[in-house]
Amino acid sequence: MMKKCAKNGIDIIYSELLGLHIEIEYNTGLRSIKFLNPSKNHKEKKTLDTTFELERYFEGEMIKFSSDLNISHLSQFEQKVLEETKKIKYGSTITYSQLADKIGCGGARAVGNALGKNPIPIIIPCHRVVAKKGIGGYSAGIDIKTRLLELEKRNVNNL
Repeated sequence: MMKKCAKNGIDIIYSELLGLHIEIEYNTGLRSIKFLNPSKNHKEKKTLDTTFELERYFEGEMIKFSSDLNISHLSQFEQKVLEETKKIKYGSTITYSQLADKIGCGGARAVGNALGKNPIPIIIPCHRVVAKKGIGGYSAGIDIKTRLLELEKRNVNNL
């Protein structure tokens, strides 16, 4: 059973899949998800709906995240890229250039730069955007991107 989401707050959960803690900040909408330094000792706190949804995601459940997102501090272009990125289905990938085409921007590099500023990874699934010839980059590191893609692929294949 999920608790009702507070208007403002910060939660911290541990993801065994990633081997690190994750900070979830909610401030008039989900504002950020940060992968925390694994060398520090973090205390878990679970009060937000998104926190419980993320835990279920990491357990392999296909989640349709319910939180309102707060990306108003980003440029219009960055918001446009992230809004289109939210539409990528669980277990699917597209290339940076395909995403650029979808928003009417010919620049895969510009799309990649915008994705690098994504303050809400996983919920806005920028890990599902890959290079034409490889996995591409990820602000939290290629290892985390690979683990997220493998989790989703494994769960889609088990349906």
